[in-house]
Amino acid sequence: MNLLKALRDGEMEGCRPEYRDEFQINHTENHLFDVTGPDEEIGYASFSPTVTAGHVLKRKWYAKDAFARREELTPGIDVRPDGFEAYLRDELGLEVAPLPAFERVRYDIQCESMRTGHIFGIFFDRCSLLAAPDIVLSQCELEYLRSRSVLDTTHDDLLAEMERITRWLGDYLAARGLATERTYYSKRTFLRDVVARRPDLPTARRR
Repeated sequence: MNLLKALRDGEMEGCRPEYRDEFQINHTENHLFDVTGPDEEIGYASFSPTVTAGHVLKRKWYAKDAFARREELTPGIDVRPDGFEAYLRDELGLEVAPLPAFERVRYDIQCESMRTGHIFGIFFDRCSLLAAPDIVLSQCELEYLRSRSVLDTTHDDLLAEMERITRWLGDYLAARGLATERTYYSKRTFLRDVVARRPDLPTARRR
């Protein structure tokens, strides 16, 4: 909340919290599968329950952790957890490897550039394994969300604004001893690393 106050007070020049959408909290389970084939589909697929019914399927396409990753959300997937793997294999034709399920708590601060109208999400993310709650990944992520402007801006303008916010955010966190390392470390890589250290942990296949 101190960071939200800093944005309200104008500590990041030219940026403010998005009007009427400053702050959100999300808490959900996540069942993630490493997509290992076909080659054009490599990335991951994950399922999260919704507050109404069914699950949201998130797909991300990337071979290695990087700045840009294609993403797609499909809501309303009516599949039970014990059928996730079969759905991905039989319905989508994917080759997958299940990874340990985790609980995700995320605090979202929406940051809007007054100059460009670009809106970015600052996400404080904590993921803990359901089978081993002491194994935790904590991250602060910055993502481009959308734009709200009548002005024409270029891709380079967006990236320059994002880099400016990234530097400010990094300095803000480092000054408080919260984070000093800037990486593209993904949840897929985190779970792969966990499995390499702890092959005894249950995955979706053994549920």
